[in-house]
Amino acid sequence: MRLKFNALCTVNAIKICTLSATLLTLEAIAQLPTIPSQELGKTLNQIAEEFSIDLAISESLVAGKTAPVVEGADTAIEALRSALRNTDLIIEQLSSGAFVVRESATVVSPSGEENARNSDVKDVEVIVVTAGRYEQSINTIARSSIVIAPQTLQKDLTRTSNIGDLLGTRVPGFGAPSATDISRSNQLRGRDPQYLLDGVPLSFNGGAGIGGFALTKFDPEIIERVEVIYGPNSVYGAGATGGVIQFFTKQAADEDPFSVSLRLQSTTFLGGDDTFGIDTSYKPTISVLGDLGKFDYLASYSFDKQKALIDGEGDISSPVYYGFSEENFYFAKLGYEFTREQRLEAFYNYQDVDYDVSGLNVRIADDGRAVAFEDPTVVSPQAPITPFNEKEIISVKYEHSKLFGGALELQYYSRKDERVGGFVDLRANALNPGWPTFWPSNYQATFLDESDGFRSRYYYDINSKLRLTAGIDIEDQERQSDAFEFLLPPDFDQTGMTDGTAQEGLFGFPFTLETLGIFGQAEYRINEKLRFSAGIRWEDVEFSIGAGRRIFERTLDAQGNQVARPGGSGENDGIAYNLGLTYDINDNINIFTSFAQGYEVPSLSQVASRVPPEQELVSNEAVEPQIVDNYEIGLRANYDKYSYSIAIFFADSELGQNFIYDPVTNEGVYNRSPQENYGFEAVFEWTPVDFLKLEGLFSWNEGDFDPDGDGPDPEVPLTTLDISPWKASLFADWFINNDVTMYVQALIVGDRDRAFDEGVDLYEINGYEVFDLGLTYELPKGTLNAQINNVFDKTYITPTSQTYIGNPNFAPRVAGAPGRALSLSYSVMF
Repeated sequence: MRLKFNALCTVNAIKICTLSATLLTLEAIAQLPTIPSQELGKTLNQIAEEFSIDLAISESLVAGKTAPVVEGADTAIEALRSALRNTDLIIEQLSSGAFVVRESATVVSPSGEENARNSDVKDVEVIVVTAGRYEQSINTIARSSIVIAPQTLQKDLTRTSNIGDLLGTRVPGFGAPSATDISRSNQLRGRDPQYLLDGVPLSFNGGAGIGGFALTKFDPEIIERVEVIYGPNSVYGAGATGGVIQFFTKQAADEDPFSVSLRLQSTTFLGGDDTFGIDTSYKPTISVLGDLGKFDYLASYSFDKQKALIDGEGDISSPVYYGFSEENFYFAKLGYEFTREQRLEAFYNYQDVDYDVSGLNVRIADDGRAVAFEDPTVVSPQAPITPFNEKEIISVKYEHSKLFGGALELQYYSRKDERVGGFVDLRANALNPGWPTFWPSNYQATFLDESDGFRSRYYYDINSKLRLTAGIDIEDQERQSDAFEFLLPPDFDQTGMTDGTAQEGLFGFPFTLETLGIFGQAEYRINEKLRFSAGIRWEDVEFSIGAGRRIFERTLDAQGNQVARPGGSGENDGIAYNLGLTYDINDNINIFTSFAQGYEVPSLSQVASRVPPEQELVSNEAVEPQIVDNYEIGLRANYDKYSYSIAIFFADSELGQNFIYDPVTNEGVYNRSPQENYGFEAVFEWTPVDFLKLEGLFSWNEGDFDPDGDGPDPEVPLTTLDISPWKASLFADWFINNDVTMYVQALIVGDRDRAFDEGVDLYEINGYEVFDLGLTYELPKGTLNAQINNVFDKTYITPTSQTYIGNPNFAPRVAGAPGRALSLSYSVMF
């Protein structure tokens, strides 16, 4: 649509020009005409005219500055960024939709020195890509959203390379940090989020217990920023019932043909007995990146040596899920611009992990902590395959920003995860008194998850008020699961040798899953203050589950052979809707409300193992999809010195997906009864003085289910594996001068006893507080980060581990949380 503008200029100490638009014709603008290099002010005004935006410019900021050539930009944001790329200015979008050109934020230290902050911080925070698969201001999204900016991410990665623990501290509604690699408790508002790496889904199959290692499939060092969109999302579909968490990888620097980035990180537990030995982990990272004009590239390698995790008592925490590993990460990304409008980008991500817990034994402390210790009497069993974990992701993406007046994105990806575990002792002993005694054996589980998929989307601006988006997602998934099970001879404890008798081929339930999703989304700007969004998604799922058995099952035929449970196949489909409204009360305050549905496939391998053998699998409600109805209302405010957001949500589904413990067998029972989740979240940021920045978040969420199905409403509290206790995080940054910043971080996790009182949890969850202290020092060459984690060396157990207390089958999983540690990182770019 061609628009005509009238410039309304007022002259004060600072000259500000506001452009108001008047509709002239219905002729569509095919692309932004090439704007030659000229005075910056003229270029910005021309961009505003072409894209029909309100733009506020301070004359003093642009005086004497020259803009580079700007051509072929698809959006106003892209054009404005291009015009400002050689300056220290940034672009900010207000809640009204208007744009403002500002200086990069500066702070003044007590000594009067100015300290420039990252010029991209404000810019990154106001743009969210994940909401509708295109760039969109946070204030136009009818749901809660959070962005973890690059400098925040790098600072937090000094403290931990566990991305789940980082999210647990920074993201309200996300499960409290678990201090383990497994993400079983990493729920978002009590539901499963969908994790994406540059658009590639990381979770293998929806449902509790699957994709438990989704957050270990990539190196956090390659991540530039993280975006979180809460609630079900029709444009991303299956698996996103709790929301979408997308990780964006780093980009090559503009116009720099070759750069080398080095980063060295180490963590030493100060309470251990072997400082800089068994209790010191380290991780070097090297990256090369560059922009060669039409080509740009990034290649990165990291080696992560994880030693023992030492708890607050100075003991080695249980190594069941964390520590004693060597991880190699390889990442490469290559981009090619055919034209200004067309880009092809591909990346390859590979990780291999080796574990070594040989010579360790485990005892249980009085408070339930599983403590590891070196035991020379322990003989490592001779496994048929050395335990390992290899993960691989490939992605190829094509983008055309000017196709038939709209923007097209096509993406193909493949994903592979192969794991071979260590030997698990199945014999009844002091740690596992409830395990069966009739089959003295060890087993070694193997898993192979493979999938490939295709994702597409096309959006078109009908006019300056209406945008339509449509797309198709296809994914094929396959899981193979198996195990080697060995009978143990009488002298096994002395020799570590089996008698060579192994049975395989029946453990677990292999399956295939084929999904097709078709979606459409509309965004309509009713007026200057009110925006409306609506979307629909149809999902079709075909599945096939192979025959299998659980490891403890001993069903034999007349010839004495193991009998497997039969599998089955089936198909289901469903439609999910979403509606949303945002309203700008003024330039600073924005309110939003939404209704959104989510569609999730159940955990097929878990379903198969829980359905009684006499029941036909495909006719059981356990394999039916979960459809979640989510309601949310919230408020966002953004002022010069402070900003905040609050949100209230409620979500329910006729079929839930959660685990409860059977008090008789001490085993997990997969539950598909009615489920509801509800809660409250708040985030604030305040700069009381120019050299001090305060941030904080609070989240409380609860959930109930109806295990008996007798209704009318869910009334039994969900387990703490699904519902994290309330938590609060506080952050304070003190900008001392140009080179030095000090910061303090506090994490407070509350108590939760509802599930224990109702007999769902085996242990009452106790809260705790953890404080960290850090410093960032800009050296003449490079940046040094130093942190003391758990300053007061508090001994505590995370909520995830506490849920295992009282269950003898899972006693080794009760890991004590990390004690006081010194974390250092040094990064430099050449």
